[in-house]
Amino acid sequence: MGLKEIESAMEAILFAAGEPVGVERLCMALEIDRATADAVAQKLMDDYSYERRGLRLVRLDASYQLCSAPEHAELIRKTFESRKPARLSPPALEVLAVIAYYQPTTRAYVDQVRGVDSA
Repeated sequence: MGLKEIESAMEAILFAAGEPVGVERLCMALEIDRATADAVAQKLMDDYSYERRGLRLVRLDASYQLCSAPEHAELIRKTFESRKPARLSPPALEVLAVIAYYQPTTRAYVDQVRGVDSA
């Protein structure tokens, strides 16, 4: 595998992982030695920094991780803070609790346990 292919593969692995990936694990996956892995990672770090990309490659102890560029932190926070998880009503939670406890079950049995129509 050529250097460009190794760079591309390392980038893909780190992106897909979403968490730090150990250097040894990268070396095994890419079938390269540690010095090559460190050199490729350093080149990716330099490329991301020089091109002012939205991603950064950071080294954490004996691993690497892709993360967002710090200058975009506020924009990222604003983008995702408005995502609020859907809230379930108390009756919906009650139905789910009955289903979880008595599964497999039928709607008629859920209605019987709750004492009301679940429609």
